[in-house]
Amino acid sequence: MARAKTERGQRGIPGPPGPAGPTGSTGVEGERGLTGKAGAAGASGRKGAVGAAGRTGARGAKGSTGSTSASGTKRRRRFIAAVDRHIENIYGELTIQLKRMARIQAQVDDLREKIRKAL
Repeated sequence: MARAKTERGQRGIPGPPGPAGPTGSTGVEGERGLTGKAGAAGASGRKGAVGAAGRTGARGAKGSTGSTSASGTKRRRRFIAAVDRHIENIYGELTIQLKRMARIQAQVDDLREKIRKAL
């Protein structure tokens, strides 16, 4: 027995598109257009070679020497001490980090050993 025509249900997603149709015929080629105006002038040419160096100028007056006072050396020593303190702090931090990494490495090695035994 034939089924009675009823309302359609909800439609699904559309399928992929079909193949492309044949290419249409090529039209008639038109005439060549008019020639445009001439362009702007081109860039300048390259620069020439650099000439020979000139003569050396007269020597200047002798300058004063650096500070030899006690305050200058004291400041320098304080600066060096501060830099040394910073380096020691960095060294301490690096030591702590290396110890942590060694502890993690030992834990990873234990875990690997347990996994190998389990397999």
